[in-house]
Amino acid sequence: MDAIRRFEHEFRQRRKPRSRRAETHAEQNRQKKRARAEGQKHGSTKANVSVTSQNSSAHNPFAHDQRQVEAGPVNEKTLSRQDSANDEEMFDAEALLPASSTEMQLSSQPEDLDIETDRDSLVNASPSRIRSGVLFPKLDVEQAVMRYDMSNNPQINYNHVYKQKRKLEENWESGSYQSFQLPHRDHPEEAHRECVYTIQYSGNYLVSGSRDKTLRKWNLETQRLIGTPLTGHNASVLCLQFDEREDEDLIASGSSDTDVILWQFSTGKLVHRIPHAHGESVLNLKFDSRFLVTCSKDKTIKIWNRRELRPGDVDYPVRGVEGGGICPARIIDLRDMATRIDIERRLTAEEKAPLAPYTNIMILDTHNAAVNAIHIYENQLVSASGDRHVHLWNIHTGVRTAICRGHTKGIACVQYDGKRIVSGSSDNTIRIFDPVTQAEVACLKGHTRLVRTIQSAFGDLPGKREQLESEAGEIDGKYYEARLAGRLPTTTSARTRDRNAGSSDPRNIMALGAKLPPGGGGSRWGRIVSGSYDETIIIWKKHPTDGRWVKAHVLRQEEALRAAGGPLPSASDLAAQAQQQALNTARAQLAREQANLAALQNARAQAEAQANQNNSSQQRAVGGHTGGSVQSQTSSTVNAPHILHGPARP
Repeated sequence: MDAIRRFEHEFRQRRKPRSRRAETHAEQNRQKKRARAEGQKHGSTKANVSVTSQNSSAHNPFAHDQRQVEAGPVNEKTLSRQDSANDEEMFDAEALLPASSTEMQLSSQPEDLDIETDRDSLVNASPSRIRSGVLFPKLDVEQAVMRYDMSNNPQINYNHVYKQKRKLEENWESGSYQSFQLPHRDHPEEAHRECVYTIQYSGNYLVSGSRDKTLRKWNLETQRLIGTPLTGHNASVLCLQFDEREDEDLIASGSSDTDVILWQFSTGKLVHRIPHAHGESVLNLKFDSRFLVTCSKDKTIKIWNRRELRPGDVDYPVRGVEGGGICPARIIDLRDMATRIDIERRLTAEEKAPLAPYTNIMILDTHNAAVNAIHIYENQLVSASGDRHVHLWNIHTGVRTAICRGHTKGIACVQYDGKRIVSGSSDNTIRIFDPVTQAEVACLKGHTRLVRTIQSAFGDLPGKREQLESEAGEIDGKYYEARLAGRLPTTTSARTRDRNAGSSDPRNIMALGAKLPPGGGGSRWGRIVSGSYDETIIIWKKHPTDGRWVKAHVLRQEEALRAAGGPLPSASDLAAQAQQQALNTARAQLAREQANLAALQNARAQAEAQANQNNSSQQRAVGGHTGGSVQSQTSSTVNAPHILHGPARP
């Protein structure tokens, strides 16, 4: 994203103004015809373009990983011909993509604005379409974020960028989104067995951690569980972070059991465990390519190396600095060793041995209560605590460079982008701080309970921090002008007590001399998304006149749940349903067996009755014809028993 911003800024500085004649439709049509003719010379056919556009129009292969986008050399003449009349409005590089991953989730990617990566195109694309490790598949020129000039140089498709931004902004303004829940309603058995404490999503994946001691990976497209639950923790999973890219392929999780576990994202395999990483529950963790940072209820922050570290490496901790962090004994003080030659000559073989991955290299312990949240930005680390303070640190030395005060209760979440700190607290507010002067430049009030999570993107235009400082200075000047003109009260105590959401009106300015303008600066594209225990999500945007943050939309949990089809059955409900179903099945089987037995007995009784009836009929028929003979034989037998039973005589 930064590369795109730099490219756009440099291009705008050197592009030549177009003549009015070049803006006419006739001229543009002639230019398109010439472009098509040149394309056919290079082997690009109309059929080929239509087929690829059908497969790729629903996907933006450059939105998946903003860090990979690179702009190639620019052919100004060609780009000038292809730009539309709307180009002059596209001064905002944030038009390329939504300001944050949270925004993408809330907008739910409507059908006409799919910003997912076309993974099939990544697998099947021709190698000739790879530029500097970035994939530029053949797309319809009206749909691609990047396109090629006649020299096969990639260029930004400003037409498409503008349209995408307009569609996305319309979704934000209208509150257009779709609700769904995990797991899919047809598979409630895939759900966590207890409440979910932590989630993160990226692209098409979401990972969740729960009180049921498991982590689960989800496919957002199918709303189905991927693989089996990840088991390994012995208590609630409180925090996690994952990176699905092949060079990382990692999930990190922290738990109430005080352990930190590293998992392979692609397979779910447990690859490393840090037992007893803290003395109490691990409340939050963050990692980048260099460090894993954890914080805990035990009031400490710990920094762990992710790669092997040797004395003299750029990320080797700096020990012994005044006010710095606490380093274990195995960390060598290198301050008096200026070169690697000194290190090689003065250290023993044991001291020069590399530190194994995930070794604790520093402890930060200046907070006075549980450390609830942390955030890494380049070589800086920001932390938020129940002691109501936000601390800013140098991640190499452990020196605390700033303390931001303002919240009246413990702080639950924090975010830092290098220019401003945004935090959410149990005092139900969101506050924005200037890390240079520690001044509070905005206080957003809207939630009625603890603010548990925030995501922010300020939509900064290309440029350096000096532009924000200049804007802040201009607003300070307007304040002093208004005061000299008598338009402001002589006392500032009332204004200081009355916190506001970042208005630039001189009557509402909360801090003078800050290096950030009121509200934290940024463009009209900026957004803050906050979630609270009051079961609402508030989307904040800038007011067009005075720049203060106002509510754009309020999303309520019960409404989202109802729109998603209502709550899924709980685990106990599922167990009861399964038990009842098994009982009903057993009862039905017993009833069938009893019915079969009754039918068999009935058939047997009928057969016996029929047999008896047949015997009786036969006996009556025989008695009618031979009754006298039978009687004579019977009488003879009775009157001469000795013939049958007596002994023989001589």
